[in-house]
Amino acid sequence: MRSYKWILAIFIATALPLGSRPAAADVIATVRVAAPPTADVAPLVYAMRNGMFAKAGINVDFTLMSTGSAVSQGVAGGAIDIGYSALTALIAGHSRGIPFVLVAPGGMYQTSNPDAFMVVRKDSTLKNGRDLADKTIGVPSLRDLDGIATSGWVDQNGGNSQTLKFVELPSPAMLPALLDGRIDAFTNANPWITLAIDSGKVRVLSKSLDSIAPRFLITAWFANASFVEKNRDIMMRFERVLQDAASAANAHRADMIPLIASYTKLDPALIARMPHDFDSSYLDPALIQPMIDASAKYHAIDKGFDARDFISQTALTRGK
Repeated sequence: MRSYKWILAIFIATALPLGSRPAAADVIATVRVAAPPTADVAPLVYAMRNGMFAKAGINVDFTLMSTGSAVSQGVAGGAIDIGYSALTALIAGHSRGIPFVLVAPGGMYQTSNPDAFMVVRKDSTLKNGRDLADKTIGVPSLRDLDGIATSGWVDQNGGNSQTLKFVELPSPAMLPALLDGRIDAFTNANPWITLAIDSGKVRVLSKSLDSIAPRFLITAWFANASFVEKNRDIMMRFERVLQDAASAANAHRADMIPLIASYTKLDPALIARMPHDFDSSYLDPALIQPMIDASAKYHAIDKGFDARDFISQTALTRGK
């Protein structure tokens, strides 16, 4: 599943504490963690509710926040130790010198099980990138994943992304704007894209995120590099618990539906229909570099950088 953008209209509260409460004798360290209420954070909530962090000697003081931007500000300012956000935002911060480092993977885009599409009106004659010349495209945020992916798809399918006109709209406003003719197409993720397709009034034009890569990281857990350096042992234990929890979540998908519904406030029936694979692997630079390169190509950042410089030295690696 995708990042925080699609939750904003559903989860109104700015913050909701959900701290785990291990026995005091078991607590070695308290870690302040924050994330938007997106399905991808289910492994963390699962680990908290099943005492996995407590067994590792960690007390997680968890806060749900309404946006990834708020989480990033908290991490940058030292009010939060570990956060969760869209990779595009973290790439932008890192490129500006903010010492964010990735500590664990979050959501993954996979062309074999996509959770995002570009759609047009059902009666639209648009078929390829060339047809989108001078068209108006709706995006949740300028130069975000959806806009970058749309530009890439247009360029790869006979068009010129420089002719596109991007309009920033909240995710719930995308479908009405499309049907009213205020925009010609939009790329978005669940639950909004599923709801749009369910309306019977749109047609899928493409899997636009394929323009970046068939498989790549779209969200991640991150921390300030100085915090990681001072708390290496805690970070390695935290990362191991997240990996184990993601594996458990993948093995108990049915149990994840009510858990996700409990903090996202989404309809369980809708959650059950949306793809959700919790990444239980390590932070692979090959799955991060495509987003960095695309961000540089489409001017979301001034220049690219090596994904290996973006990953915490405590992060789990292959075979570790």
